[in-house]
Amino acid sequence: MVECQKCLDPTSLGLFLVAVVSLPLGLINLFDMEDVGFADAKMFFVLIGVLILFVAYFAYKTDSNFGFVVFGLVGAAVALTGYGMGAWENIVFGIVFILAIIWSIFAKTPKNLTLILLTTALLFISVGLNGPLGLTDIDMQIAIGLFALLNGIFAVYLAFALALDNKLPVF
Repeated sequence: MVECQKCLDPTSLGLFLVAVVSLPLGLINLFDMEDVGFADAKMFFVLIGVLILFVAYFAYKTDSNFGFVVFGLVGAAVALTGYGMGAWENIVFGIVFILAIIWSIFAKTPKNLTLILLTTALLFISVGLNGPLGLTDIDMQIAIGLFALLNGIFAVYLAFALALDNKLPVF
């Protein structure tokens, strides 16, 4: 027996969790360039990643195929970041997020969601390419910080728009 008759969409919670992990990553990389040590943040990434995996499960329970897959990928990528995922794994996740962008376009999801997937893909690719391109650490920190900050801003906006039952325009 179910206590409520309405299925709740877990998307807003998932987007807020994406913002919770993206915004500090962006701010630290852009404004605290001398101390970017995320060694203390490993458990933070693992915990947020696991919470996003729960969102994927709840998206599955509401029959949201796209939400299930995308939040599953995001949750896995964030949790594995906490475990010290390597350069190639980051690049592969970035490529998979590019494939999710294609799916997003075909599924006609909000353009804001496609932007979130784009900044997520660019973020993981930037993290993966940090070092092998011969760019300075400062160049990569700026790229990572910019993509993470944009990702967080887009995620917060869409989370509010969905949580407020489209009182904000979803573009």
